[in-house]
Amino acid sequence: MEQLLSYFSLFEKIIIIIAFFAFVAQLYYWLGVFGRVAFFRRGTPAPRDGKNEEEAHLQPVSVIICARNEEVALGQNLPHVLAQEYPEFEVIVVNDCSEDDSEILLASMQEKYPNLIFRTIVKDEVFKHNKKMALGVGIKAARYDLLLFLDADCYPSGPYWLRRMASRFSPKTEVVLGYTRLTNNRRWIRADRLMRALHYLGKALKHKPYMGVGSNLAYRKQLFFEHKGFDIRITGNLREDCVFINKVATHDNTAVAVAPEAVNVSALRITGERWRRERREEIRSFALCEKGSRYPELAEALYRLVFFVTMTAMLIHFCEHPMMLPLLAGVVLFRMLLQLLVFFRVQRRLGERGLLLMLLLWDLVFPLFYLLLVSTSTSYRKQNVNYR
Repeated sequence: MEQLLSYFSLFEKIIIIIAFFAFVAQLYYWLGVFGRVAFFRRGTPAPRDGKNEEEAHLQPVSVIICARNEEVALGQNLPHVLAQEYPEFEVIVVNDCSEDDSEILLASMQEKYPNLIFRTIVKDEVFKHNKKMALGVGIKAARYDLLLFLDADCYPSGPYWLRRMASRFSPKTEVVLGYTRLTNNRRWIRADRLMRALHYLGKALKHKPYMGVGSNLAYRKQLFFEHKGFDIRITGNLREDCVFINKVATHDNTAVAVAPEAVNVSALRITGERWRRERREEIRSFALCEKGSRYPELAEALYRLVFFVTMTAMLIHFCEHPMMLPLLAGVVLFRMLLQLLVFFRVQRRLGERGLLLMLLLWDLVFPLFYLLLVSTSTSYRKQNVNYR
């Protein structure tokens, strides 16, 4: 070993050590975090006849949807929610200051679906509010303790979404995290959505939950009121779902639903500018969070960037070395094969398709994108947040 190390200069030894630790960190994320989603055991498959042994344990559920000027989306998506194969549930739509004909649509649909309930918030020119008020109205109107949330532009991937999400609750479970996949969007945006999900779903499976996404999320009504609802510091440009889940989710009260049947689908078209704005809002929201890092994806992005830089430097520096070049090529190939395995299985688990090549490309460029987002996000201090 000493003879081998003496073969390299001090600079080469430093590069090799840095590359080694960056590679180990990559293995930790791809096997210990992302791999937990990829190799998650689905458990009992969804029944084809709508019945199985879980039937007796399924609790009544209130599904809550907040909508503002979403008449078209509600007309397209609500029937999928109301047609879920589930013993007992209600769907509460909060019509939040809509200026279209959403209320007329909801009233007509209520005649067909008796389990549909809607509440209308009338627009006030003086008092302005954000989505957390509409969510609070829906939560207070709910009859049941189990609350499931999705956005008006989303619809369940199948008739067993509600069953899949609710079946993850146990006497100790108070929060269930799900996944929403995008359709009709550019592949790099879909790839980023999937990679972000690998972070927060994987960490939750490691019993370190730090966020959730309101387009496919469930928690108990009692939990909401025990923690006095949403943080009063949340304003229109901050994420109430992210901050609330960060506050209430613990290592033993949070479960994850990883199955194609548990996925919601969103046809919302996201532009590059909207993606950038939403990602910045998410980063800013973590300034209000009590647990975890303010930049939860930063460490992995830095490890990935260091790995790419050191491997590139070593490939150039040792390009004529008879022993090092095959070893470095082997490391790069091993990591790529591991990625392909994880990506392939994750796509099957979460109902995604056609993203393998884009995920490999996004793996290269995401660290730079994320560092740019972090550097351009407005700083917030927990103890000094402006009200709006």
